[in-house]
Amino acid sequence: MLNAKRRSLIFLIAMALISVSAALVRNPNVIRRFKNEVVISIAGDVLLDRGVAVAIAQYGAAYPYEGVSGIFNADDITIANLECPLTQAGGGAMKPKRFVFKADPDNAGELKSAGFDVLTLANNHTMDYLSDGLSDTISALDNAGLHHSGAGLNGENIPPLIIEKHGVSIGILSYSALPPEGFMYDGDSATIAYARAEFLDDMKAEIADAAARCDFLLVYFHWGAEYRHDIDKQQLEIAHAAVDSGAGSVIGSHPHVLQGKEIYNGAPIYYSLGNFVFDSQIPEGTDEAVIVQLTIGKGGIVSTRELPVIIKDAQPRVAEGERSEQIHANMEWYSQRFK
Repeated sequence: MLNAKRRSLIFLIAMALISVSAALVRNPNVIRRFKNEVVISIAGDVLLDRGVAVAIAQYGAAYPYEGVSGIFNADDITIANLECPLTQAGGGAMKPKRFVFKADPDNAGELKSAGFDVLTLANNHTMDYLSDGLSDTISALDNAGLHHSGAGLNGENIPPLIIEKHGVSIGILSYSALPPEGFMYDGDSATIAYARAEFLDDMKAEIADAAARCDFLLVYFHWGAEYRHDIDKQQLEIAHAAVDSGAGSVIGSHPHVLQGKEIYNGAPIYYSLGNFVFDSQIPEGTDEAVIVQLTIGKGGIVSTRELPVIIKDAQPRVAEGERSEQIHANMEWYSQRFK
């Protein structure tokens, strides 16, 4: 009788262990941990002012991310460009007020809940409320447990961001090829990192140094001409210089539309991922975007995936059916020069 009970108990324990083991094997996060792989999702511009602010006031702070938070909370690292400061500061840069953006610092917590991990800050709007606004933004992101790249409290000391995940170290640098509008540079105050095609020596040295300190380095640029699908000479020069200096992949934003992609010396370059969390814009193509997912191992890129996105009513969602196929086809068309 006692032996029978023991056998039953051992059987139940064994079955429970098998069930737990099977569940762990089916868990993608556990699989990636054992394989030393990291999935990185990368998106374009996030603007939380203007029409997006109106949508947030009407539907709630989580509304802009409802169509993508499931993707971002299932990956290991999510990166996007934050196109406005998070600040309560007044005043603003000396330019037309319709181009001076900001959002409530509480939005940082919603970005974290939606699955974002890294916000790049090197762009032409992060300093719309000058160095004080940028300092507030950095504080808001820090307080929410979010990483940031491409800006610092001192312009002479903007280090690379390095994140360790599943035994793989991922480095992230970001630069703007566009100066902040209505702002005079002061290296002793909070500012962003810059890259100009004519003066790339510092950038190349920073990329080489960062690449030596991680298994894989991603460099995110804010560049290009707005509403144009073609790539300019400056973008090409900067992107190739970044790869030649050690970048494993290069990502771009700012044009508000998709631009082409190329493989240069083994590194994927996406010249513009388009808008992401953004309000409606009139030019054609501003409602189309792509999320790039890179699976990274200690030896580099394992796989690349592109998720077509449509933006409607200040909310990005993964495109389906014919619209998804059309966005894929558009990306191939914009990339013809690299075929």
